[in-house]
Amino acid sequence: MIRLTKSFILSVLVFIAVLVFWFILEKEKQEAQVVFLDVGQGDSQLVLLPGDVQILVDAGPSADIAAKLGRYLPFYDKEIELAILTHPHADHLRGFISVFRNYRVKNFMFSGANYESRVYGDFMAALQAEGSRVYLAQAGDIVSFVKHSMSDKNVQNQNVQNQILHILAPVKNDFTRNFKSIHNSMVVGQLNLADKKFLLMGDAEEDLENQLIASNAIQDVDVLKVGHHGSKTSTSAGLLKAAQPEEAIIQVGNNSYGHPYPMVLDRLRESGVKIFRNDQLGDVIYR
Repeated sequence: MIRLTKSFILSVLVFIAVLVFWFILEKEKQEAQVVFLDVGQGDSQLVLLPGDVQILVDAGPSADIAAKLGRYLPFYDKEIELAILTHPHADHLRGFISVFRNYRVKNFMFSGANYESRVYGDFMAALQAEGSRVYLAQAGDIVSFVKHSMSDKNVQNQNVQNQILHILAPVKNDFTRNFKSIHNSMVVGQLNLADKKFLLMGDAEEDLENQLIASNAIQDVDVLKVGHHGSKTSTSAGLLKAAQPEEAIIQVGNNSYGHPYPMVLDRLRESGVKIFRNDQLGDVIYR
């Protein structure tokens, strides 16, 4: 029979208390990051905020996303505060089924547009089973991050609110709406993190780009997530003139579509934009 002494039990309790305190400190120390994940021919962006708060935009084409997330999320944190699906093509959504198996997704945002495919049906069933709070994206929506702060000596229990993500499209609620091109249902957003502005275009094509430009939704940004993996249908000269990015991320892998299109690469270079590609660099991280 094993007998535990009081000193042993006390030591264990002290160890647990120290471990919990360490977890809390580590959560607060987490620096803000944007990770453009290398998921092959697909899209996925992970936004990390202090306090183990995560936003996942798209989840790539395969179950490999769960292992990818494990490299950046603490082992003890199995919650994702917000996930966003830009549109229902498999190279952006198939990975969510794996995410739902491995993490609790507290909030989920998408356009809700009609689209018929087996993988989208499987995704919708998995989303319903997940029990996330679901939001239908619409231009003007704002995702804010509220951080508890004790840095001001004169103000205790201060809450500092930052507007992290501005939804630019869809212009109106697209729930159950049919589209000739599902790319026109795209959830487009501007991510604001510290002194950097990121324009996340998903697979938006020139028609949607022109709508956003005409409505003055596109502002001067620092980083452009190039639309549709560098396809010739996207990243028009008009978009580059309106956004004026200094850097561009192309989320692309081995493919037979000709992505990224040489003319798009030339257009970016002629505009003085520095290009980063997942197929050449792996994960691209902004801290």
